[in-house]
Amino acid sequence: MIPCVRVKEGAEFSVIAPGGFVILAAIQLTVESLGHDLTITSGTDGEHSGPNDPHHRGEAYDIRTNDLTDKEAVLEQIQKNLYGEEHFFAFIEDPGTPNEHIHCQIKRGTVYPSDSPSNVESVRDALTGET
Repeated sequence: MIPCVRVKEGAEFSVIAPGGFVILAAIQLTVESLGHDLTITSGTDGEHSGPNDPHHRGEAYDIRTNDLTDKEAVLEQIQKNLYGEEHFFAFIEDPGTPNEHIHCQIKRGTVYPSDSPSNVESVRDALTGET
């Protein structure tokens, strides 16, 4: 059987921000390198820390740990695969509880990709047809 990323029934992905795609790619790379399925248990769904929570913006995902024999190795590999670590972080949330999971998100106060003036101008020019 080919290891893959799975999604818990009920988990939603109503929006995926650019940083969210980076996190999802890091999860996929982790699955490939460790040869073990990983299950995303929360995307934009669920109760989180309010309307501005990164889950609701498509910038955070939770991964089940109760089926992992070495969750620390999984966490370490995800962290390694999150290139540009200045923008992202991952940790084991609620360790030792029934709600334990790996939480990955954009770092608080970070914008990904950065809204540098050159990037903003390029996007504006592309939308308006100006060069």
